[in-house]
Amino acid sequence: MSGNRDDFWKELMGEDFKVDAPESASHGAAAPGSGPDRPPPGQTPPRSPAQTGEGGFTVDYTSRPAASPAKNPGVPPQRQTPPPQNERPVRRPASPARDPYSAQDPYGTKRQPDARDPYAEDPYNARRQSEAQRQPDEQRLPDEQRLPDEQRPAQRYYDDEEDPAPVAAPRRGRSRKDDGFEVEFDFDAEYPDVNEKALRRGRTRRTGLLSGILLFLFVICVSVVLACLGWMWTMDILGFDGHDETVEVTLAKDLFHTEQVEEENEDGEKELVTVEKADLDKVADELLNAGLIEHKWLFKLFAGISHADTKVKAGTYTLNLNYDYRAMIHGMAPRAAQRKEVKVVVPEGYTLTQIVNLMEENGVCKKEDLLDTLENYDFDYDFLDSSTLGEPKRLEGYLFPDTYRFYENDDPVNVVKKFLNNFENKWTDEFDAAAAELGYTRDQVLTVASMIEKEAAVDSERDNIASVIYNRLEHPDRQDTGGLLQIDATIYYVTADTGEEFSTDIDSPYNTYKYPGLPEGPIANPGIASIRAALDPADTDFYFYALSVSGTHRFFETYNEFNRFVSSDQFAS
Repeated sequence: MSGNRDDFWKELMGEDFKVDAPESASHGAAAPGSGPDRPPPGQTPPRSPAQTGEGGFTVDYTSRPAASPAKNPGVPPQRQTPPPQNERPVRRPASPARDPYSAQDPYGTKRQPDARDPYAEDPYNARRQSEAQRQPDEQRLPDEQRLPDEQRPAQRYYDDEEDPAPVAAPRRGRSRKDDGFEVEFDFDAEYPDVNEKALRRGRTRRTGLLSGILLFLFVICVSVVLACLGWMWTMDILGFDGHDETVEVTLAKDLFHTEQVEEENEDGEKELVTVEKADLDKVADELLNAGLIEHKWLFKLFAGISHADTKVKAGTYTLNLNYDYRAMIHGMAPRAAQRKEVKVVVPEGYTLTQIVNLMEENGVCKKEDLLDTLENYDFDYDFLDSSTLGEPKRLEGYLFPDTYRFYENDDPVNVVKKFLNNFENKWTDEFDAAAAELGYTRDQVLTVASMIEKEAAVDSERDNIASVIYNRLEHPDRQDTGGLLQIDATIYYVTADTGEEFSTDIDSPYNTYKYPGLPEGPIANPGIASIRAALDPADTDFYFYALSVSGTHRFFETYNEFNRFVSSDQFAS
């Protein structure tokens, strides 16, 4: 065993190298570096004279060789046949100052192989030192910027027979060869959420004047289109676009199906009830084919909100083209098939009281119920003033005269709505503009139109009567008129309700012989001809008119002319 070791060192150090084995080795003493005589960490055991060879060379079997071939930079060490495994000397790291085990473990007993060490195949660190020397000075860190030894990551060294574990190839890794060794790093596995696509900075664009103009025109066009569509849909819902014509609609049994629904009984308990529901899509098709509606989807939306699927039943119904959606659904109810429809003609100039009596005479609704609705029900129309609720005559002038169809014993609210819907349809924006140009409100124009309606004998004299009324209103200081309208029809409007005889002394805000200006409100419900005359009067200097025996009125500019005609036999007294 000893002979082999001596040959190893002679072959390594040269033929002149003399090996003097320690006495303890020949006498079977304990191996160096073990036992109670082992020096403390960080200290070199003292040498004995027996360990000193010829030529100044010494052999220390308790430590590594004093010189290592790795200290010669740039010269790769020659691989030699190692001594037996149990007697192989322990090699020190090439740079003790950078070895984390130099202070605590000078003999390298704690060093373990590390598969991540790129210098594992270079036990003598010759490659590391040679590369460090080849590194440019400007790339080396100064000593004051280097980390202390205790903060540096531990370095591991391997023996000759211990090869580092192979690094598994990444799925899609990236390889870089820097400083003489290869680093494998799987970027996709470590950062799976990183988007490799380069971010591009958006460009800011200026729209310019042309784009602003185009945007403005686009908004205007969209607004106009929506306004037109809204108007058409409103006309279809309220039935304004239909004329007075009845059609028959048959809803067959196959348009309906039964369902089980949960309802509360009289005791408040829930129970399953079988109800019959209509297929609103097929019902809308029947109404569309009959010409009763124009927009199928709009009717389905309205019917769905009002739960018409449970109200409409199978049967044959007579419906009018001017029905609104609500009346149409009500007309296809079970009772509607057995109810009698009544046609009522309301003449122009009829007063509110006369219309109420006409409705009761035709069996539409009772007089008391209709009067209560006209006085107290708050109808949702822009042209009505909610502050007038409770006044019996508040809707006088707004019950537009026309031909209507009602059911017998109809709902008073539905009856009044038919009148108001018709008025809203007849009064256009053109009428509002003309009234504003005259300087009068809608209610005042209706008051003038109601007096024209009651005073005119023929259509041709409506404009002249309107001119007389406006001339007197605009010249209240005229002595021969006294600022009074002196319209007989206003007196008759009062006596019709009280039953009194005609008298210019009646104390009433409607008495135009006693109170100047317009009366308290309209005295009748005027037709479209009288409304147009009130909005566009004739341009005359007439202040008086009187009825002749021919049944028409004669018009005068002065009171003397009027008085002479009244005294003649041409006046119809």
